[in-house]
Amino acid sequence: MTGRIDKLVKSLKRSRLDFLLVTAPSHLRYLCGFSGSNGLSLISGTQRLFLTDFRYKDQVKKEVKGFQTQIADRELFTSLSGVKKLPKGKFRLGFEAKNLTYANFLKLKEVLPKAELVPTHNLVEDIVAQKEPKEIEKIKKAAEIVDEVFDEIVPQIKPGVSEMELAAEIEYRMKKKGASGSAFEPIVASGYRSALPHGRASHKKLKKGEFVTLDFGAVYDGYVSDLTRTVLLGHADAKQRKIYSIVYQAQRRGIAALGAGKQAKAVDRVAREFIKEKGFGSNFGHGLGHGIGVQVHESPVLNPHSSDVLKENMVVTIEPGIYISKWGGVRIEDDVLVTSNGPEVLTSCHNELLEL
Repeated sequence: MTGRIDKLVKSLKRSRLDFLLVTAPSHLRYLCGFSGSNGLSLISGTQRLFLTDFRYKDQVKKEVKGFQTQIADRELFTSLSGVKKLPKGKFRLGFEAKNLTYANFLKLKEVLPKAELVPTHNLVEDIVAQKEPKEIEKIKKAAEIVDEVFDEIVPQIKPGVSEMELAAEIEYRMKKKGASGSAFEPIVASGYRSALPHGRASHKKLKKGEFVTLDFGAVYDGYVSDLTRTVLLGHADAKQRKIYSIVYQAQRRGIAALGAGKQAKAVDRVAREFIKEKGFGSNFGHGLGHGIGVQVHESPVLNPHSSDVLKENMVVTIEPGIYISKWGGVRIEDDVLVTSNGPEVLTSCHNELLEL
């Protein structure tokens, strides 16, 4: 964790911040090692402070190393007023703008009246984005789990089975293979519902002739995978085969375009322009992909408006899709490591058209 803190301290100096208040649970785990649900950390060039409550007094001793820990006897933000290591005079305190609620912002102003509260964006995210070797290994294991689960779930995709049943089976099998849980609620969307990019599993039962989209991810030792496959229950007609082929080719092009130093929006453009040329540009309305790691959506983002630049050891998803209302849709998603030698696809289960 020390190297991560050192990188953060350099960012604090560049931003002229005396302290950063870390509140995002995924960042507390990344920087401090804490896996509980209630914690705060104050980090400066010389101070490493961690606050939690009584429920985690034993857990924090085991997980949080190199920090001065404090067990709060009241609500955590209110307890900040009793932290003795903070400066006596005025100081600049950065906070994670994406994570801090307005209510807690007001509490901060009340309990730390001498602090100049400064919203920060991507201070931790930019460090998280480039993975260390051990992190990459954990993501690879999470990817291996979803690959195996997909292979096992395919024989269960049959007429009469409900989307909800498949979603439950996916979650069960991921945990059975060593995942601590799901990276997000599994998406199972069949038939006309496959036109919903994030369609929650419903009680709808699968029917012959329908596309079935499965989107799920595993958490392994705090790191996630994210996989999408679309299969066909029965034999594809000409339109289904055409749509699948376009998405498949767009994804291949998107993956091939990945590389250190490439602009994320340029990679998005490669896949998006291909889909547009085929006449379905208006049916692909989301970004091509996003980073994964301690969260399922991290930096970088790959969309037409992104200012991110890809770097070695980032892990991203590439997930183009075509969605046609009242008809259905296709999405194919893989997790890809950006290396000095080009893209390395981490998810390897079958991604060409499966007709079941």
